[in-house]
Amino acid sequence: MSGPGRNDPCPCGGGKKYKKCCGGAGASAPPAAPMPVDPAIKALEDDVRAGDLDAARTLGLNYILARNVPQNLKRGVELVERAARGGDGEAAFVTAALAAAGAGRTPSWKAAFDRLQRAAELGSTRARQELGALAAGPDAASSPSEDWAELRGQIDMEAWRAAPRPQTLSPSPKIVALEKFVTPEACACLQAQTSPHMQRATIYDRETGGDAVDNRRTNSHCDLNVDVAGPLTFVLRERIAAVTGRPQAAMEAPKVLHYAPGETFAEHYDFLDPTEPGYQQELSLRGQREVTFLIYLNDDYEGGETTFPRLSLSHKGDAGDAVLFVNASPQGEPDRRTLHIGAPPTTGEKWLFSQWIRSLPAA
Repeated sequence: MSGPGRNDPCPCGGGKKYKKCCGGAGASAPPAAPMPVDPAIKALEDDVRAGDLDAARTLGLNYILARNVPQNLKRGVELVERAARGGDGEAAFVTAALAAAGAGRTPSWKAAFDRLQRAAELGSTRARQELGALAAGPDAASSPSEDWAELRGQIDMEAWRAAPRPQTLSPSPKIVALEKFVTPEACACLQAQTSPHMQRATIYDRETGGDAVDNRRTNSHCDLNVDVAGPLTFVLRERIAAVTGRPQAAMEAPKVLHYAPGETFAEHYDFLDPTEPGYQQELSLRGQREVTFLIYLNDDYEGGETTFPRLSLSHKGDAGDAVLFVNASPQGEPDRRTLHIGAPPTTGEKWLFSQWIRSLPAA
């Protein structure tokens, strides 16, 4: 089943349209128009009443992400938490992501990591992978272990917030590289979580501001919603915040990008062009897309550089490295020198974590 479109409710739980929120958290969803009851939803409701934990988790995510039902964050969270209390490890993993996101409540690292430990104890492979990566820290300082309580105790948020020193690639427009921003273990977690959920990537429709498939962009992507991502995604956003000085509330929902051999994203800008009618409301609500932050999740491919033709600059990082570039001035003026290309891999597959940052936080 596909994820939310740009005009659907935001999967973070903020209660606004996805395109108007993009990672904000905590607000209640607005009233939704009645819609016919999907037979599959009715069947899930019946299974929940019969005590089916898998059905409770699935239905809860449907309510949180507005999949075939109007968004109901409160009921969705209650259903997922019910499944977790019943011993469903994957539901416990989702509750860890919800705690990190602050869906319907204040974000809490303690609650997120406690729930991640519980999910690992209940057998969730995703939780065990994330717990190990988070405990190792950004520098892989600890050794692997299957003592989930010990690993949970080793998570050091101060270490995660202490970002590496950037290396300047271009002073104007500002483009910097950060070596070893995350560990290969963290990269592997993100690839494993998102690879089953990849869909054809889209671009902004200049007239409507919605999504459109376009032959200029042939790669695939996956939104890191709470059904896919765990606390690791939010820890990475905290680390990005330490580099950029911008809070998570100013960040759009992150994505993982995948490029198979020959797939590309042709010349484009990441800023929102204020001369295009489809962007006017978006700019008034969230401001300009000032910063692009990319993390290279692998390096076992040829080609695939990020190329800035107007700057005669190309860059390709090793697994775990990151690159940041500033797309617009503090006043929101687009910098057209940031025209860039996601060049196609010639051999192997390219994986990236992509985070865009706005000039205004989510309301």
